[in-house]
Amino acid sequence: MKKRRTREVLLMVLFFCLTNIAFGQIQTKTDTILCHNKNLIIEYPAIHKINVVNYEEGYFKIINCVLDSAAIIIHCGSMINLPLTDLSDKIICSEFVLGKYVRSIRGYYMTDNGKKYFREDNYFKYGIAIVYEHVGETKLKSYEHFFNDIKIQ
Repeated sequence: MKKRRTREVLLMVLFFCLTNIAFGQIQTKTDTILCHNKNLIIEYPAIHKINVVNYEEGYFKIINCVLDSAAIIIHCGSMINLPLTDLSDKIICSEFVLGKYVRSIRGYYMTDNGKKYFREDNYFKYGIAIVYEHVGETKLKSYEHFFNDIKIQ
């Protein structure tokens, strides 16, 4: 009896996981990152690999999203006046600037696998830049949701 119950539970868990994958749901993680005495709260895919690169005036936190080959780059430091993203081979769809406080650039570039999207948000007041890149069309809404929900406290 106990074996049967365990099997039923395992099948329900498997079914739940497969339906989430089938409908494009991304399992996520919420992270709080300290930057210049401010907390940056961001959500990103739960299956990821993180690499942190420190330099004298700050750091880069690179989150490689394993399931869809996208990357999220968080830069905390004093050198955020220029975009992190090389815009020379990219098509810019929108750019938003709010004085000396915020800049947001969105666009795409072409690869052998089709369009790949990027977005870079610079929060000059806090010394924070956040980028997603190499995002496919099917995952674009998820990454936009992640970036639209970023909080700095």
